[in-house]
Amino acid sequence: MQISELLAVKGLRLRFLSGEEHARRDIRWAYTTDLLEPARYLRGGELVLTGMMWHTRPEDSETFVSSIVSAGSLAVGAGRALGEIPPDLIEACRAHDIPLIEIPTETSFGAVTEEVLRSLTQRRFTTIAETRDRHRRLMAEVASGADFPSAFSSAATQAGLEAWVISSGGRHIASSSGPLPVEDRERLAAQALTWSAFPRTLRFPEEGENGRAITVLPVRARETHSLAGWWMVVAGDHRDWSEEEHETVAELVSIGVLARSRAEERALTTARHLEGLPRLLAAQRFDEVAELMRGAEGGSVPEDRAHVVVSAVMLPDPRVPDLSRRVLAELVADHPAAVVTGDNDALAIIPVEGGDHDIRRRGEEIRNELVHRAHVLDAGLLDYRLVVGLSSAARGITELRGAAVEARHARRLAELRGGRSRVIAGAEIDSHELLLASVPEEVQTSYRERLLGPLIAYDRDHRSDLVETLERFLAHSGSWQRCAAAMHVHVNTLRYRIGRVEELTGRDLSSLEHRVDLFLALKLRD
Repeated sequence: MQISELLAVKGLRLRFLSGEEHARRDIRWAYTTDLLEPARYLRGGELVLTGMMWHTRPEDSETFVSSIVSAGSLAVGAGRALGEIPPDLIEACRAHDIPLIEIPTETSFGAVTEEVLRSLTQRRFTTIAETRDRHRRLMAEVASGADFPSAFSSAATQAGLEAWVISSGGRHIASSSGPLPVEDRERLAAQALTWSAFPRTLRFPEEGENGRAITVLPVRARETHSLAGWWMVVAGDHRDWSEEEHETVAELVSIGVLARSRAEERALTTARHLEGLPRLLAAQRFDEVAELMRGAEGGSVPEDRAHVVVSAVMLPDPRVPDLSRRVLAELVADHPAAVVTGDNDALAIIPVEGGDHDIRRRGEEIRNELVHRAHVLDAGLLDYRLVVGLSSAARGITELRGAAVEARHARRLAELRGGRSRVIAGAEIDSHELLLASVPEEVQTSYRERLLGPLIAYDRDHRSDLVETLERFLAHSGSWQRCAAAMHVHVNTLRYRIGRVEELTGRDLSSLEHRVDLFLALKLRD
């Protein structure tokens, strides 16, 4: 309710004593007080009604007005029941640029308050009805396939909210205006992955004096996991929002939930359409592979089109259905033409355009993008590891089989290495690691235990360091002097330890073949 609307109510007979130029200010509440300093009881936006019982000397007017202005009140209503309005109150209101309204003797504060409440209640019901109509209309539009970013921008702007939707990997999804800076989105997404309770309010950015309050809420579709979810970021502290603002934000979240659900349904449909792709590639049934790809990419696929294949898995096997596929979809989401299939053993195929030099460069760029996006997700990988392998760019459908094999070998190598997330490109595995990655896990375990098991058991029982000694000896290419110096032991001590290693493993470390055996076993232990 504007001040001018309140003064227009004839039965109240209110008039300005100062500040008439602020007649269009919106009153959020009416509060009656005769305290000299009532700031702690005010929330801001009030019309403060007072009988001036606090007024005992001219200086009191300055104290009273300063107090209510500090609390964000927007107008003073002074009653004349005790006599004329003192000039010092008028001057204090002018000095603080706050309207002063005279309330005549025959008008009670209760009548003024009742009129304010009546107007606010009527406006609230009107707003709720309009908001619900808008919400139903937007939900229907999004459900029928309307562009979510446009619908979200329109709804947030009409509601007067500054808001953004970002993905778990920090991608921009939608906003009321422009997107947040990339660094801010990714930092927020990484923080949100560590939170268990929402809504969450913080100052952002947290450094410096320019941080402002923002509230983060999850956009949770059915069976959504935070590693593959969306977040809504709204300017302001949710604890200061009015009931209407809370309702509006909840409606924006529900629109986001619907859009996210539709996106996941489309992704699941595509994944099911392509679920036979790995089997067809392994069987070299390339005509059927081409037919599947045409359906997924929405048209003909040029025979010489290049693709990068990405293989991903979450370890251990997630309890959430299709989590690996959904996380992989987030990793490759910057490539809208990419197709993703599988469940926990997920596979993505990314088209790459250009000549041979261009596709090699794009392959490197894709690898860097995946590393960066996976790093953003690191904070949420508390229960799982994310391991990803990708192939070099392969031209034509017939080369997709080799690319898929290369991506899976790279992924197995990523499993051997540490870290919450690990991305390995096929171009990186041109050493013994490629062979190790291609060996079944049970064979790796058996080989490692057969060669290193006796050493590990001996170290445990005798509190010795035979495994470390072996590592250092091989790292120094079998040089007795250099290895002893590096370990700060006498050469005879080193010879004794290596002798024990040879005795326990049955290997001769003067033999290159036996050194390689033990070197590979140590690599499998890493």
